[in-house]
Parts: sequence; C-alpha cells; structure tokens
Amino acid sequence: MTGLWRLLEQAARWARRATPLLALLATMALCLPARGEAAPAAGPGGAAGAPTPPGPRPLPPIPGAGKVTVVAISGTIDLGLSPFLERVVAAQGEGDLLVLDISTLGGRIDAALAIRDALLRARVRTVCWVNPRAISAGALISLACDVIAVAPGATLGAATPVQIGEGGEMKPVAEKVVSYMRKEMRATAEAKGRRGDIAEAMVDADVEVPGLDEKGKLLTLDGAQALAWGVAEVQAGSEADLFGALGRPQPAEIIRPRPSFAEELARFLSDPTLSGVLMTLGMLGILLELYAPGHGVPLAFGLSCLALFFFGHHVVKLAGWEELALFAVGAILIAVEILVPGHIVPGVAGAACVASALLLSLLDLERVPVDVAWHAGWLPRALASVCGSLAATAALAVGAARIAPRTRFGRRFVLDAAIRGVAVGGPPKGPAAPASLVDRLGTAATDLRPSGKVALDGRRVEALSELGYVEAGARVRVIRAEGGRVVVRAVARGADEERGA
Repeated sequence: MTGLWRLLEQAARWARRATPLLALLATMALCLPARGEAAPAAGPGGAAGAPTPPGPRPLPPIPGAGKVTVVAISGTIDLGLSPFLERVVAAQGEGDLLVLDISTLGGRIDAALAIRDALLRARVRTVCWVNPRAISAGALISLACDVIAVAPGATLGAATPVQIGEGGEMKPVAEKVVSYMRKEMRATAEAKGRRGDIAEAMVDADVEVPGLDEKGKLLTLDGAQALAWGVAEVQAGSEADLFGALGRPQPAEIIRPRPSFAEELARFLSDPTLSGVLMTLGMLGILLELYAPGHGVPLAFGLSCLALFFFGHHVVKLAGWEELALFAVGAILIAVEILVPGHIVPGVAGAACVASALLLSLLDLERVPVDVAWHAGWLPRALASVCGSLAATAALAVGAARIAPRTRFGRRFVLDAAIRGVAVGGPPKGPAAPASLVDRLGTAATDLRPSGKVALDGRRVEALSELGYVEAGARVRVIRAEGGRVVVRAVARGADEERGA
C-alpha cells in the first residue's frame, strides 16, 4: 500500500506541472485557422483583425426592355454640361436604362451638384461606367447613379474641393467648404445604399476607414478596391462587356444624344472671360445711347451683348427672370438719373440693382450657400468680375466721350445724330458761329442733353456739350466752332472766369 500511495503522489506532482503547458497548447490550437481557412488580413498598419471587405454590391434589377441611352462625359464638368444632362434624364421613363460613360478629372461643383440632383430624382435606372476615371466632381456624379461599373485600371475619388490661386496653383479651401462637400458626398452615397464613410474619406483626409484608408490620406479607390468595398457593382472593359455584366443583351439600338445648339452656345457664353466682355460692352452701349440719343445703334449693340450674357446664364440655370427684372429696373433708374440729373438716389439705386443682377447671374446660390460660396472663392471672383466690368465700362465711356467728338467717324456717328434731333426743319438760323468764339466763356441758356443753347456775348447760340449733360445756368467754355453751332465744355466757377467774353 505504501508503494501505491507514493506512485499516486508522484503522478499528482507531474499533473500539476503539466497543467500550464497543456493550457497554453490548447489556446494555441484554438487560435489556429481551420484547414483551408485563410488567416485574417492585416490592415494598413499591418495589424491583424482589420475589417474584411464586403465584396461587390448585388446588382439592382436591370430592365430587360425599354430604350437604352448612353451619354459620354469627358473633360471638365462645366455649367454647359448640367442643362444637357438634366434634359437627357428628364426624357427617360420607367423601364429605360441610362448609361453615363465618364472620364473626367472634375470641374465646377455647382454643375456637378445640378447633375447629382437630376440623377437622384430620375425615374430611370442609371449606370455610371467609370472609363477610366471619375475624380472630384466626377466621383459625386458616379455615387448618384444606381450602378457603378469600373473599367480595368479605373480610379474613383479625390473629391476634396480646391481653388485656383494666382499663377494657376491649387490651394486648399476653408474647412466650411470641405464640411459642406463631405455632407453632400455622404448623403449622395447613402441615398444609393453605399457606405457614407467611404464617400466622406474621398473629401476629407481626416476621415479614416479601417482596413481601407488611413487618417491623413485622401481616399482614391482603384477598380479592384471599389468592387471589394461595395462601391462598385461590376467590372467591364468594353461596352459589350458592360451590358453582359448587367445581365442584358447588347441592345439593337442605342440612343447617343448630343448637346443642342442652344446648350453649346450657352456653354460658350457662360465662359467667365467672355461673360466679363459681354457685360462691359453691353453697359457701354447703353451709356453711349444715353449720352447721344437718337441714333439707336449703340443701344442695339449694348442690348444684344446683354441679351447674349443673360441667355447663356439662363440656359445654365444661373440667371432667372428675377435677375432679368432686377437688371431692367436698374437700367431704368440709371436712365432717369442721366436724363433728369441732380437726384443722386435713382443713380445709386440703379447702379446697385445692375451690379446685383450681374452678380447673381454668376452664382448658383440655390445649391451652394452664400458662406460656402464665399469661402470657396466663387463669390469673391464673381464680385471682382462685376466690379471690373463696371470700372472698364466707366473708363471706356469717358474715353469715348472725350475722343469721339474729335474724330470724323465719331462726329458723324454720335454727335451729328444729337444735333439733327434739335435742328429738324433745316439748318440752324443765324450766321455761322465765328472762330473767334473759341475759348470764350458763356452760360448754358438751356439744359444741354447734350445739345441746347448757350449765351455768348449777349446772344443765344446753338451748342453741343462735349461731355454729355450740362445744367442750365452752368458756366461753359467754347472748345470749337462748327458751322452754326459751338461745342462747349462745362467749367468750374473761379479762376477761369477772368478769361470770359
């Protein structure tokens, strides 16, 4: 019995020593993957246990009948593209299929937002084929579609807004603008059942997507990542592959719409440089007509330029009837101030109305809030464009008023028209104005608008103001004598009076 007892004690001691080793071996066995099972993938930092990509999203139902429309979107996303795509989307019906063949590095955010809104409201099934890139504004348009297909080597993302600085370099925008675009991207992605955090990471480098993107890096997906993380549904290297991946036979007929002439013209007229030129020439024509009324050519030219300006911006959904009415009120108030001067208030109010109408015609404040437009630099650029056009108009008007009366073309085109307006029925009465009247001082006997009468040497003489309106009773100096009239210029009272008649 004693030997048996000792044997049992020895076995118990060995069991106590082996227990920790057995526990460690059991833990290691539980942590090992089963045969044929892959170990968890490491994340960006190399740590195991990162989220596994969910894989491509399941395809939504694709209509097997109905018309198929394919629209190619390439180059810059600009204001001329949005009305074209809005028209195409509105023309589709339920059961149709709309494919956007996109290849763009981005463009204007307000244009992309207009396209995004149209796609989210569409009744048609929409497919965006990233062929081969949809960067910045293109990423927003892609996320607004029901299906995203990627071509081999496709890229999608990098949608943070930037502004162009002096010299053409890219500069970051304010946090308010980044926050606005981050919300737009997230809302667009979630509206189509995609992950909002991935869309936000394309805009804001501070957004981290575990297993896909690190904090501090702006997210741009390649085609494989877009499929693996459920952003894209299918891959297609050609149009035939695309329809095959969608589970639809190659359509017998594909509609490929093109922008209309009006949309192409609006795209040209809404160019910022041309817009500034049209604003300047339009206002200059109106001022010249007010300075020397009766001929009509400057007025017709100015109104034509402004009509082109407002037409282009109306088609691209920037200028509405409100802006047109505001501009018309401003022009009327300015005309009242020029024709019946001295009140000041109509002129100031008219100039403010005109400037406001032109400014509002350059911005899309319905989709982009004012504070965002300001921090993004769009509002300051629009203000600079309008103020520059107004300053150029004023400078050109003063130059034309000073130079035109001294040229043969200017006298015939501007001044003679005004003179004929008061000399109806024959040549002016009285003897020809002698050259000795040149440089003499007199008084405006009537208002010069720009023609009228002045008192010189005790007699009234037909006169023409060199620089527009002169009020009755103002002191004037004769610049030159032409037949039965003199051309005068208003002078300030003071030292010049000693040179009077």
